[in-house]
Amino acid sequence: MARPVFALILALAVSGPAFAAPAIATPEDLGTAVSAQIACAGIFVAERAEADVLREDIHPFAPFMKAVTLAVDRKARTVTASAPGAATRTALFRPVAGCTLLTGDVSTAALDAQAAKLKPMRGKAAKPWPIGDAPVPKLAAAAEAKLDRAALDKAVRAAFDEQNKGGYPDTRAIVVVQGGAIVAEHYAPGFDRNTEMLGWSASKSIMGTLVGLLVDDGVLKLDEPAPVPEWKGEGDPRAKITLRQLLTMSSGLTFSESYVPGNDSIKMLFEAGDMGAMAAAKPLKDAPGTSWSYSSGTTNILSRIVFDATGGTLEGMTRFAQKRLFEPTGMTSALIEPDEAGVQVGSSYAYATARDWARYGLLHLNKGKAGGKQLLSKQWLDFAVTPTKSAPRPVYGAQLWLNQAEADGERRKLYPGLPEDTVMARGHSFQIVAAIPSQDAVIVRLGWTPEGHTFDWNKYLSQIAAALAPAVAAP
Repeated sequence: MARPVFALILALAVSGPAFAAPAIATPEDLGTAVSAQIACAGIFVAERAEADVLREDIHPFAPFMKAVTLAVDRKARTVTASAPGAATRTALFRPVAGCTLLTGDVSTAALDAQAAKLKPMRGKAAKPWPIGDAPVPKLAAAAEAKLDRAALDKAVRAAFDEQNKGGYPDTRAIVVVQGGAIVAEHYAPGFDRNTEMLGWSASKSIMGTLVGLLVDDGVLKLDEPAPVPEWKGEGDPRAKITLRQLLTMSSGLTFSESYVPGNDSIKMLFEAGDMGAMAAAKPLKDAPGTSWSYSSGTTNILSRIVFDATGGTLEGMTRFAQKRLFEPTGMTSALIEPDEAGVQVGSSYAYATARDWARYGLLHLNKGKAGGKQLLSKQWLDFAVTPTKSAPRPVYGAQLWLNQAEADGERRKLYPGLPEDTVMARGHSFQIVAAIPSQDAVIVRLGWTPEGHTFDWNKYLSQIAAALAPAVAAP
């Protein structure tokens, strides 16, 4: 589908102030850009206090963010980040949509018009778990007898013991579901079951699911050339790239994922107003399907494909995600923040409560079913968890991480302490949503592990999994 006329209108809009975004040349420039984006969401999406966001999110996150200050304009719905010697950056909040980092390409008035018809999802408090929160059922007696409650509580508490450079817990939320019941749930001070938290690259799995819904609908075809306008020129070798290859990170496109100034990921997330277009402009490095390369740019090309397939507007894309995925699963806190072109940034910017991230895991655990309805087909799910042949190890499917072992044994699994059938959405700062069919369990860990720190996923998740009942349901 051609780029919508609406996007052109936005690009030409001149009313309202514009915020010029110079190229990110230094770590300090990157610091104000990151700070504006995540602080805006922390304040307006998660509804946390400005001082808490600055103290617990911004300053500990990376050395070049220690000097950042914030200016919050609640009337204008903006957060501006400044630091000595760095370019000042501003992000705009729009209800239902979330926050967008401003580049100067589109006016704030045009961005508000873009989101004017967005509507929030219906609440779920009165509905039973997992679609709602009342009441949350208890684990079946037979499974409860096999569950080691003391070990589970100890394992969950241990995940909160590690602290970041600011002296705050790395882990902010853990939710464990087994046998359809929440068997463990714990939050760091200042966070609770209503706090929406960033998934970073766990967002990729959600965007992959939205693509899956369109494939199931017959709107998109896995093995046909991906509908990307930039690749339609005569003789363009990228025209052969299929949707399957984009989903499995085997497109062959050039894209550098390291996060330093001047890198592709930084240019896309913090300089580009149309992230999918920036990624789609990259040339081929390898023949499609012959190599594997993890790429946030690839996921944002998928995001733009979903955008075009759902009407070519932020309203259409938002409504599709709400009606086809978030509402049917009960993920009514979820949103994916868009770029200035109105395309949701599927690579990085999904927010949801910890329980709603667990609901996403349950969709995979329950073989595509939610609320008694089949949302995703068996064919799609089988494809999504099939290891990509071009990857060096069998640990990646279609926008999902896998834990399958190579022929040389258990030590080659991504997480040796977790069952081989574990399927995961994973993100920066050690976010994880792990669905474990052989234990009928979902484990969610959300946190804010700073640059230079690590969180031992295998250690803590393995301890939690070991405490669960060994076989609530058949694998």
